Amino acid sequence: MPFRPHISLDVADIDRSVRFYSTVFATEPTKHYPDYANFRLTAPALHLAVVLAPGREGRRTGGEHFGVEFLEASELAGWRERAEAAGLALRVEEAVTCCYAVADKFWLSDPDGHEWEFWLRLEEADSLATAAPQITSAAVCCAPACCE
Repeated sequence: MPFRPHISLDVADIDRSVRFYSTVFATEPTKHYPDYANFRLTAPALHLAVVLAPGREGRRTGGEHFGVEFLEASELAGWRERAEAAGLALRVEEAVTCCYAVADKFWLSDPDGHEWEFWLRLEEADSLATAAPQITSAAVCCAPACCE
């Protein structure tokens, strides 16, 4: 049965968020109003909504981060190249161990500080994180500050 997960994010500026997500996902929103926009994506299968939340600036709420796992290196490389070409600030991690896996990844942060991880699993690992043996939970490991 096909399905599409849904994520709804509070944002301080709808238009700024729409520009960011239009760039990241290489498509325009399905709906775009002054206080709401959404993207109904097929690759990745995702229904992403951004909702105007006055006073949102600097306030972190909800999930620790969101992500897209790729199954092919060429797909990850294509998304990374598009993000770089668009001038988005990204952080690259190669062959990093996190969450009991070795992966190549890059991170983007949307205008409201929501962190997005894009990765390709290279192999399984025997530890939660290579660079930080004191890490005791996946929520800490897989955060953007992981393994620097």
